[in-house]
Amino acid sequence: MDVNGIVVETGGYRAVTPWEDEKWRAQALGWITERLARHRLVVGGDQVWARLRPWSVVLRVPLTEGGAVWFKANPPRSAYEPAVMAALHRWVPGRVVEPVAVDTARAWSLLPDAGPMFTEVLTNDPEDLGAWAEMLSQYAQLQREVEPHANKLLAMGVPDFRPQRLVERYRCLVESAGSLRDEERRTLRAATPRFEEWCQRLAESPVACSLDQSDLHPASVLTGGRALTPSGALADGGRYLFFDWGDSSVTHPFASLLVVGRVLDERFDRDPAARTRAWDAYLDAWAERGTGLPELRALAEVACRVAAVCRADTWDRVFPSMLLTTADRDAHIARWLRELL
Repeated sequence: MDVNGIVVETGGYRAVTPWEDEKWRAQALGWITERLARHRLVVGGDQVWARLRPWSVVLRVPLTEGGAVWFKANPPRSAYEPAVMAALHRWVPGRVVEPVAVDTARAWSLLPDAGPMFTEVLTNDPEDLGAWAEMLSQYAQLQREVEPHANKLLAMGVPDFRPQRLVERYRCLVESAGSLRDEERRTLRAATPRFEEWCQRLAESPVACSLDQSDLHPASVLTGGRALTPSGALADGGRYLFFDWGDSSVTHPFASLLVVGRVLDERFDRDPAARTRAWDAYLDAWAERGTGLPELRALAEVACRVAAVCRADTWDRVFPSMLLTTADRDAHIARWLRELL
C-alpha cells in the first residue's frame, strides 16, 4: 500500500505513536494489504485517513469495491483488545463487530465498516430517549452473556478491577499521580476506608463482575446500517454493535454507566428524570435475580463513584513514548481522582 496521500489527524494531542516509525508503518500497511487479499479485497478509492492518539493508531482504508475497513494498533497496556474482540465475536455473535483479522502478538486489528455510529442517527429530540433505553438494554444483555467468561478475559490481560482489587489500584494512583496537590493527596488517602466500603458493597451485591467497556458513549456504538424505529429499536429487529474495548476492564458491570450517564445528563438537560429512565432499561437486565429496582439504582450510583478509578487508569494505557509528555497524562489521571473529592 502506498503511503502517499495519507491524511494524518492528531486531534491536537502531542502524541508520539508508532506511526512515526517508518519501518513500523510499512509493516502495518503491508499487513493490511495482505489480510485484505485473503478476503479478495483491494485497497483503492479515496485517501487513507490516519487518526493518531496517545492510546491508539487508527486508519480508515478505502476499498476498490466501495466502503472501507478500519485498522487499529493498541499500545502494550491495552494490547488485549484484538483478542477480546475476537472472543466477543465467538461468545456474543451479533452484538459486536466481527473482525476481518487480528494479530494478537502485535496488538493489531482490522474491522469492517459496520454502518453509522449511534451518535449519527440521533436527532436530539425527546423521542430519542427510547433509542438510548434500547441501546443500554442491549449492552446490558451483552454483559450478562459475557459474565461466565470473566476469568478468560483476565487471562487475556484485561485489567482486573473487580471490587476487591480496585482498592489496591486506587491507593497506587493516589500515590503516583504527580499532578495532585498535597492537600488533595492527603484527603484521598483519608478517604480510603470509605472507598473500601463502596467496593465491599459492590463485591457483596448479587450482580457478578463482567466486562466494562469503560467509555460507553454514542460514538462507541454502531447501528449496522439500520435505521431507528419510532420506539427506539433498530429496524428489522437488528442489534446495536458495540466496539472499542481498549479501555475495558473486568469489574462491576454498572461501572459502565459513569460516562454514558453524563452524556445523558448533557443531552437531556431539561429532563432530569431522563437518565433514570434510561438507566432503568439497563438495570432491568438484573432485576430477575430478586433485586429490586431501588437497590439496583443505589448500586449503580456506588459503581459510578468507584468507576472514576477505572477511568483514571486508562491514562496509564498509552504508547510508551508518551512518557515524553507525562504531564499531560498525569493531569488526566489527577482529574479523574478529583472526582472522588
